[in-house]
Amino acid sequence: MTIDQKKNFIINMMYFALIAGIVYIFIKHVLILVMPFIIGFLVALLLRPVIKLASNKFHVPNKIAAVALVLLSYAGVSSLVSWIGMRFVILIKNSIVRLPETYAIQIEPAIRDIFENVEKASAKLDPMMVQVIQDIAASVSQSTGSVITKISSTVIDFLSSSVSFLPGLFLGIIFAVISSLFFAIDYNKITAYLSNRLPAKNPGLFTEIKTMATGIGFKYVKAYAILMAVTFAELAIGLLLLGVDGAIEIAALIAVIDFLPVLGTGGVVIPWIFIELIQGNFPFALGLTALYLLITVVRNILEPKLIGEQLGLHPLIMLISMYVGVKIFGFVGLIALPVTIVVIKYLYDNDKIHMFKQEKSL
Repeated sequence: MTIDQKKNFIINMMYFALIAGIVYIFIKHVLILVMPFIIGFLVALLLRPVIKLASNKFHVPNKIAAVALVLLSYAGVSSLVSWIGMRFVILIKNSIVRLPETYAIQIEPAIRDIFENVEKASAKLDPMMVQVIQDIAASVSQSTGSVITKISSTVIDFLSSSVSFLPGLFLGIIFAVISSLFFAIDYNKITAYLSNRLPAKNPGLFTEIKTMATGIGFKYVKAYAILMAVTFAELAIGLLLLGVDGAIEIAALIAVIDFLPVLGTGGVVIPWIFIELIQGNFPFALGLTALYLLITVVRNILEPKLIGEQLGLHPLIMLISMYVGVKIFGFVGLIALPVTIVVIKYLYDNDKIHMFKQEKSL
């Protein structure tokens, strides 16, 4: 390796480190601050074809169509998310509230029966063991009861304290709605203004960036729509085989929840499994566990593959970027880091950046 090659390598590495640092700072500290406005722009961008169609079909001004469709879109999504969230919270809270009663009626007698059977068997072999088993039974019963009570009170406190996050969330939604209205109403003016601020030597860059961003957004939505459909099919078939009443409706509800941040399928199925175990429905709980494991395995295989194919990345690269993104940035990183890698790849492939590329000699 020549001196010039070493210098180029060092410069490229410093350049890469600088980009990585900027990406880290943006995702970690800036993205959450501008997220309402990013959402606002994306909503306006996705609704733009519908706004044009509605304006032409119903012969109304573009601004009126934009306001109406943006408000209807947010109202519909908010109603659906609120309904799902309230159903989920009520289900979990009612189950936790009934947990001590369920323990007293079902779990404690079951524990007592188990130890009584063990005590009878031990008495035939060694009478000295009877007192030991009775002491253990009393200790286990007391400890389990206190744990159940603690879990119940802790979860209820958590659900109550989580209400404190609602004002910040509500404020973010308000800003997202307002920014969507501004973006949708004055979309052409805003995009033209941003395009004019770019260097004259590359006037088409903004259009190129917008096209790429739109393509990535639609591909992400398509990939996750396929994942949601697969999850729904698995849940519907599994719940029907388990003999659950209203299996199709429950599968649809969980599939929608699976699309939401943080919760996922486990946010519903795992508490459901514990409730069934507490109530002594062991075969049903085992069936739910097998169904959940199947859904988790299939999703972990399909998610990087589907999204990687849509975005033009190898599934292994997609899997690594999703894992690293979640570990470093939390849920935001699950989407932000793969998108960042796609953007860098796009810029690299189209000679917008020249990292690690050999300069052509004249």
